Amino acid sequence: MIKEIDFRTTPRLCSEAQVREGARNLLVNCCEVKRGTELMIVNENGLVDPPVAAIIQDEARKLGARVHVLWADAISGPDDVPRTLLAAVSQADVTLLNHLMAAVLRLVPFEGRGQKVMNPLTTWDQLGSEYARIPFQVSAEILKALAPQLAAAGDYQVTCPLGTDLRAPLHPKPAAPAAVDSFTLRTFPLSVTAVYSCLEASGRLAIRWVTPSTIRVMKARGVILPGPVLATLENGRMVDFEGEPAAVDALRRYLDTAGAEIHKDGYIVNSWHMGTHPGCFTHLRPQDDMFGWILHAHGNPRLAHFHVIGQAPPGEGSMPLLDPTVRFGGRTLWEHGRLLLADDPAFRARIAAWGDPDRLLQADPNVGV
Repeated sequence: MIKEIDFRTTPRLCSEAQVREGARNLLVNCCEVKRGTELMIVNENGLVDPPVAAIIQDEARKLGARVHVLWADAISGPDDVPRTLLAAVSQADVTLLNHLMAAVLRLVPFEGRGQKVMNPLTTWDQLGSEYARIPFQVSAEILKALAPQLAAAGDYQVTCPLGTDLRAPLHPKPAAPAAVDSFTLRTFPLSVTAVYSCLEASGRLAIRWVTPSTIRVMKARGVILPGPVLATLENGRMVDFEGEPAAVDALRRYLDTAGAEIHKDGYIVNSWHMGTHPGCFTHLRPQDDMFGWILHAHGNPRLAHFHVIGQAPPGEGSMPLLDPTVRFGGRTLWEHGRLLLADDPAFRARIAAWGDPDRLLQADPNVGV
């Protein structure tokens, strides 16, 4: 799903001490590894920098874990997950997935109640970054603080500078646990809200990209439009488009092609969610690697992403929306891509338990565009 990285030529700007700090944050604060933990680590060939894998293993052993390591090739989708690998994962107290198979585990029934963690920060400078070293609890506290406001709202509205104005009713339900993301798999760090349905949404949605989803490898690998397109939605389905003819034609061709490939309606926008971690970043651009770009950028509050192609979330594609303003129940929670909670004095005092709020909640604008 993601281009293989030539680790021999990748620059290393972070120190080894910073990478080890990121690894300890991952293992202690997210995976909750301690002495005696049976830890299975699954690394994806071509995705994980071997020295990074070695540091994670070393730090886990220092914590007293019993460490088992598997290196596995990339998979093409839910039907391609090796049963031998699932069997190994099912036996572990904790499974750390430095592998994109984590994104499809919710679609693959298997035994095993151990903790499962997806870690997309698999290069030297990703795991040594400020983002990786901010205590995991901070990302959980952000979701915990947002959850009651999101869960109680009766509607939402999403707007953006390119003309998006999308609204839908909500049917309040209990908030999800703060330490579990919307796909019931813990991620490091936590960086997105729960998923919200678009099947009753109407209005207009600005589209600049359609990226691949994490479900399966498709021949239709995403599209970068030559200009923005405003799609008119009626109850979650795109029914009309405005924009330069070349951009509209490119979008229609892609949605038709991708939908036909997997026998789903390419024009359905089924759901969306928002980035929540101010420190999330990527230096990848859409033109470098569309899947890698959205995988690493989507947790930044500057991005919402809408799931498209088919009725079941998360669909087969993603339409990122830059710098949205988002209101739940009439209350603005994100403004022009900024998480307003980060400015709340009471929340900042709460976060101070893990360090300086100015550092922990500093917004990183680097989302590759």
